[in-house]
Amino acid sequence: MNIFQESCCSTLAVLLLFLLQGSRADPEPGVHLHKAVGDSLDLTADYPKEGLDVQWTYNGNDFAEYDKDQIKRVNPPLFHGRLKMFKGNISITIEALELQDSGRFSIVAVGKSGQLPTKVFVLHVHDLIRDVQIELNHSWQESQNICAFHLRCLASGDPNPSYSWTGDLVKTGDLVRTGQNQSISLHPTESATVSCTANNTVSAKHTNLTVVCTEKSEDSKVSPGRGFDLKYVLIAVGVGVVAVVILGGSLAVFCRMKKRTGQGQDASEGGITVYEDVNTEGLPKKRSESVINGMSIYETVDDLKVTKTMPQTLYDTITFQRHPPVSASTSSPYQQVL
Repeated sequence: MNIFQESCCSTLAVLLLFLLQGSRADPEPGVHLHKAVGDSLDLTADYPKEGLDVQWTYNGNDFAEYDKDQIKRVNPPLFHGRLKMFKGNISITIEALELQDSGRFSIVAVGKSGQLPTKVFVLHVHDLIRDVQIELNHSWQESQNICAFHLRCLASGDPNPSYSWTGDLVKTGDLVRTGQNQSISLHPTESATVSCTANNTVSAKHTNLTVVCTEKSEDSKVSPGRGFDLKYVLIAVGVGVVAVVILGGSLAVFCRMKKRTGQGQDASEGGITVYEDVNTEGLPKKRSESVINGMSIYETVDDLKVTKTMPQTLYDTITFQRHPPVSASTSSPYQQVL
């Protein structure tokens, strides 16, 4: 009974090992090609040309063929506008590769002697890594008297790149660290410079970062290694100071003008202007009644006349009494006295 159990266990162990080895095998046989977005893929049928028939397939669908010394399209919508065919060397080139072009390509050929070995290519199209940045979070650990920095490397372009770190991060003797996130601790006044590299099979980019520890995390200094310089900070501060000075001067001038304008309005409201407008409504009928001293420069005579026999105005017309005409009963005013 024990022998039978041991035999069963051994058989199960062998089957499990076989399954594990099978899972590790490449599920997609063929030549694996890694290309960047925008690259080209050449598919050449390097077989003997005599009596040769060739089909090019993509994920099981024919898209071109070679027959009777001619290459033609079979599925025009596939790779539309990006397919070039060359009769001389029996090859096809797919230009301006896109991410969705990733897949399985095969070249199936038949010659005079029958079926020729099929060529299989597994294409992987990757986006280029365009930019790399280090995201920083830090805190002050008062109990340990250290600054704790938490670093995260971010890359744009390929959504799944590989990350590696070098520089002062390495405190334990390791030359390189891998992974998107890293941490480093520094004592006050200590600094560290780290470098993060994002890469895939077709591109790589890196960036640097310098951090300085002070007694409080709010005061910890961060010095990016690229795209930022102290001179730009100084320029920005200078521009800000000039803008504040100009704004302050403008406000001071505006306030002074506003103050002078207000004083002018107060004076006019007090009635001290030289040519003040006179509103006749509600005023006394005589000018002398509206003047404090009883008269003005241009006082009318009517306002000061004593009797009605006096002239009515300053320039009143004086009319002399005419002497009656000379007649037998009257004498001339200029009659000669003898």
